[in-house]
Amino acid sequence: MATGDLITGSDGGVMLKVGPWAKGKLFYIKRYCEIFNAGMKNKWPTRTYTDLFAGPGRCSIKETKEEIDGSPIIALSCRVPFTHYFFNEIESVAMKSLQTRAKGFDSVNISYFTKDCNKVIDELIEKLPSGSLDFCFIDPFNWQISFDSIRRLTKGRQMDLAITFHVGGMKRVANKPPKDLLAFFPDSSWQQEYKEARKVRRPAGRVLLDAYEQGLKDLGYGDIKDYVLETNSKHVPLYHLIFASKNPKGAEFWDKIAGRSETGQLRMSM
Repeated sequence: MATGDLITGSDGGVMLKVGPWAKGKLFYIKRYCEIFNAGMKNKWPTRTYTDLFAGPGRCSIKETKEEIDGSPIIALSCRVPFTHYFFNEIESVAMKSLQTRAKGFDSVNISYFTKDCNKVIDELIEKLPSGSLDFCFIDPFNWQISFDSIRRLTKGRQMDLAITFHVGGMKRVANKPPKDLLAFFPDSSWQQEYKEARKVRRPAGRVLLDAYEQGLKDLGYGDIKDYVLETNSKHVPLYHLIFASKNPKGAEFWDKIAGRSETGQLRMSM
């Protein structure tokens, strides 16, 4: 997170400036957190929520100045809460505001980290309880997290994932991908197929999604959904919200909560 994206909120803490499409993304995260806990509380007494790019806990919509809760506060506010929360935010000023906003939830078990998303993984692995059911929201600004980090974090765990996949930004640099984009993918096999797709005007974004999702399948994620797509005002794709679960029940839950958009529009799964 760039500190230039932070502004002061009405409560005196900093907020993250976001585009209007962020409301849709947070809408799905809220609904999944609710159904995850309500549906699994009797089968899984220990349920964890991890947010690798937690931010300050409040957001401001750039165009309207509307203030809304960020993903950590949304997760903390569940009617049936998670039993453990793990929030990572590299910017210390944003973390300070998040901790202040989370004080009203002192009854729950919260762990805070202020590290690069790839460097916090080992510490997270040590602190995540054994035998828990996990949900991890991975919401980078582009592609900061390496696939190896996801591999290590999810190994041997029943961890559902929601990942912001910035297909629009990727397509702008994919012909000459920077090192961090190469590290984002499980391997580099997608590059040649991507170039060929561009030549014949085949959907190149699908090549990127398929390559990434194949990596998730190799990690044991048999149920993957990417039909939640956010676009800008010109209907140009910005990002997919990828959902992945190792259990069909997770995919069933996702289809239930993502079948309609924030505006109530019916969304067909693909």
